[in-house]
Formats: sequence, structure tokens, C-alpha cells
Amino acid sequence: MSKMTVALDRRNGALKNSMNAVRSLPALAARMRCIDSCVLPASYTEIFKTRALSPAYLVRNQIGPREVQTAVTAIAQAADKLRRLSRAYGEWQEFDIPAFFDLWPEHAPRLVHVEERIGTVNVTFFADLLFPSFQLAEQYWAQEFFPAYQTARPPFNSSADRSSFTAHFLEFEQPKMRAYWEKLLTVMAETRRALWNDIDFLAATAGGEEKAYWQWAWRGPAPPGLDDSLLPPLQRLPTLTLGVEFPLPASRQPGRVRRLRRTWESNARRRA
Repeated sequence: MSKMTVALDRRNGALKNSMNAVRSLPALAARMRCIDSCVLPASYTEIFKTRALSPAYLVRNQIGPREVQTAVTAIAQAADKLRRLSRAYGEWQEFDIPAFFDLWPEHAPRLVHVEERIGTVNVTFFADLLFPSFQLAEQYWAQEFFPAYQTARPPFNSSADRSSFTAHFLEFEQPKMRAYWEKLLTVMAETRRALWNDIDFLAATAGGEEKAYWQWAWRGPAPPGLDDSLLPPLQRLPTLTLGVEFPLPASRQPGRVRRLRRTWESNARRRA
């Protein structure tokens, strides 16, 4: 079974609305396209303001290339851990995500998703969350931009009917959101280019699976009143989402004890 098939099957039937966790750039873009139909969101990255990421994944938000440089280091470390995970996974009686990935316990469920299937393990590391640019854009979207849009609409098309709320949204909130968005796209695209020769990253990249999950948001019409720059095509969105799939250790597979007992009994009968 391919990684793509597992990812799609894993997420099949999930609620496709604002309650979905915003753990990637495609996820944030999908929510942008649903701004006129989803409920008031809570910021998914606000938790990183309460407690900073552990040093291994702390990306610096500074003017210039510093964010890209530190993001490359952090994502390379995550990719390396994913590479080693298939061997280490069976050594845990119950896999400890924070301990293996060097994450704070409150951050681990947001950054890492682990699913044991009948014979395989699927692990996703949502590396887009590490970027300060992503955190700023997502927090502004949830806390400022979304409420401003809801207050401003309708209408957007008739200048005669525009209220002061509409003018404030179009002249202040939307340009600010666009600035956050454009910086985020630039930083993530540059980081992806910088990692393009990293073998561990290439082996673990799961951007295709992440985009496939959110493609439903591009099937309907775009919401009114948004600048085209906030509604890019899905295929143009960079994402640093990582993922691996490996066989589930035999000791963890359902029914293993029963199968072993049957094998032992069968061998005992043949010997008798």
C-alpha cells in the first residue's frame, strides 16, 4: 500500500470545515478559501506563544535568510528521526512521541501524527508549524482577518453599499494578511529549495499527500472579496510536511499471539 493511499484512507471521512487542524500551508490556504462558510476558528499555533518549541526545532524569525537557515536545520533533524524511526519503533512498548522526537509533551500531538494499521505504521510530521512565518500568518488569520471579513461582508461588490467595516477590511486587514501570506510563501519555498539535495528530506517528503487531503477546498468557487494573491492554486503551494510508512513490528500486530499459538499447535500435531 502506497503512502498516498494510506494518507487518503487515514483521512477519509474527516470533517472538511474550520474544525480541521491547521497544520500545513495547504490547510491554511483551504481555510482561506472557506472563509465565507466556516465558523469562527481558534488559532492552532497559539500554543507556541505559551511555550516555545524545544531547541532542536526552534526556528529563528529574523529579517533576512535566518529563518530559512534555521528551518533547514530543524527540518533536516526531523527527517533524520523519521529515517531512524522504523528501527526504533519496535523497541517501545508504547511509542513515546515527545521522547523520540525531542518535543515538549504539549507540542507533540500538534506536530506528529502516528497511526498503527493492521500491518503498517504511518507517521506524519507537520513541519510547516515550525516556521514563525506560518505561526504569525495563522494567528493573524484566526484572530484578526477572519473576524474582520465576517464583519465587513456583505457586500463587497457595490461601493455605494460599503460600510466602514468593509473599507477597513479592504484597506487595512487584507493588505496586512497579504503581507504575512507572501512572506510565508517565500520563506517556505526557499527552505524547500535549500533542502532539495537532502536525501533524508526527499525520502520523507509528504507534501503530495497533504495537498491531496485538502484538494476538496478548491472544487467550489472562491469566496467573494478576497485578493487573488490569497487564493493561489493548490499545486503551487509549498509545504514541508514529512511522512514515513513502515511495517508494524510483529509484536504489535493484532492477533499475533493467536497466530503463534496456532502455529505451535500445528507443529506439535505434526511431531506427534
